[in-house]
Amino acid sequence: MQIAKLPLSSKFPLLTLAIFLLPELVALIGCGGSMGTMQNQGGMTNVTVLRTGTANDQLTSFRIEITSLILTDKAGKSVTLLDDPGAANDSLAGLEFMNLNGAYSPLVSAAIPQGTYISATLLAASCQFANVSITPAGGLMSSYFSEKRCSQGTGLATVNLASPLVILGTSEILSLDLQVSQSYTLTTTQGSGGSTQSYTISPVFTLGPLSASTQPSHGLVAGIDVQVASVNSTGNGFAATTPKGASLSVVTNAATVYQGLPTFSSIASGMLANLDAAVQTDGSLLATRIQVDDPTAIAEFTGPWIFSDGQPGSFVILPQGCFHTLDNPVCDSGFQSTNGATFSVSGEFTNLQSLPFTASFTSTSLSLGQNLSGFSQGARDSHGVPIVTTISLRPQTINGTIAAVSTINGFSVYTVSLASYDLIPIVQAAAGPASQDLANPASVTVYAGANTQLSTTALIGVGSLARFRGIIFNDNGVLRMDCQKILDGVPE
Repeated sequence: MQIAKLPLSSKFPLLTLAIFLLPELVALIGCGGSMGTMQNQGGMTNVTVLRTGTANDQLTSFRIEITSLILTDKAGKSVTLLDDPGAANDSLAGLEFMNLNGAYSPLVSAAIPQGTYISATLLAASCQFANVSITPAGGLMSSYFSEKRCSQGTGLATVNLASPLVILGTSEILSLDLQVSQSYTLTTTQGSGGSTQSYTISPVFTLGPLSASTQPSHGLVAGIDVQVASVNSTGNGFAATTPKGASLSVVTNAATVYQGLPTFSSIASGMLANLDAAVQTDGSLLATRIQVDDPTAIAEFTGPWIFSDGQPGSFVILPQGCFHTLDNPVCDSGFQSTNGATFSVSGEFTNLQSLPFTASFTSTSLSLGQNLSGFSQGARDSHGVPIVTTISLRPQTINGTIAAVSTINGFSVYTVSLASYDLIPIVQAAAGPASQDLANPASVTVYAGANTQLSTTALIGVGSLARFRGIIFNDNGVLRMDCQKILDGVPE
């Protein structure tokens, strides 16, 4: 086992990043794939696969390079949904699943023969997971555990089907859900020479149908980052790419909401956008909301804020995704904001004025552990750190135990206790008493309103373990979440 430290700018000297690797130093590689308009034929169905994850808060990232996804029917015939061997040669990290804990992102769309499929085979070129802990000296350490080929060299993931997949009709939507807790092991052994860690990574997925007829009003896909590749000549859609380079076909209609730009005509090639969308029968995405935080930005860096060196406007994040500049083909782990930086909140949340607290996100209401996106026009400071002109507050998922329940102004209010290993209490503890900005970092007050999606299999109450997805505000030292979705919890 080798241990390597990821270099950071000298501007961020206190954060230690350790990578735990199998015998070879693993190159972080990426997964391609595409999602576009498919033509339906006789006996064929357009199948769209959305990826998601189910996880507690023990890990901060889980990346997988998916190179193929194959379905086999009851007669033993196989069809390929995804075939992307080039993903193994990508220079970037794989598809990240922890940021999708309870959310959906497009993986692929393909036309396949109608029939009943009883098994699925998924091959992965590489896997990596990471966690954050406090060092004996009180610092913060992010550790990465990688396999150059998943499942101990076989590359074969486990894909469980709750029941056979009956593919009929014009279109079908499938959910590919990574069961994070079942997909790895990590054992720490104490010895005379200190502690050693051993691990395995064997991805376990569930694959099943999602009903297009029950898509929420904003669509199944929410808060996805894209870069406009080209605008259609018809003037009602555009081709876009994800941070991993997957191609998407996006269309709009008269009901599409625009945020940060007046109309569709303002959309231009190269623009960075965040959108909600409904999956269409042809595999395209009908945008219900398109948000452009900074029309002039050419780079974006997204991840939870974990550390600051004390300099005003400095941020170290755990990068979960990015649109990088051509001269720097990796996701930066830090950025520096300008004095006049704009602070915004994800446009997915339109109820901020009706919340029973002041939902403020400014330079004076930031908190370690919040999920952020920084937008840059390409400039860097003297240390090579990207300079951002806009910072946006983004959704994140917490897994915790409900300690109390109440009702305020039509909102159900849940006091949620976080596990000690959760990122928020960890980074707050590492910051030290002088830098802590929260009264109780292990507690989040969650507000669920009329538009909150309840996706639990049982009623929840005091003592229940649940996952809550939303945006987290620092309200004078108290963390409060505007909740978008409530899901079954994952054992801690």
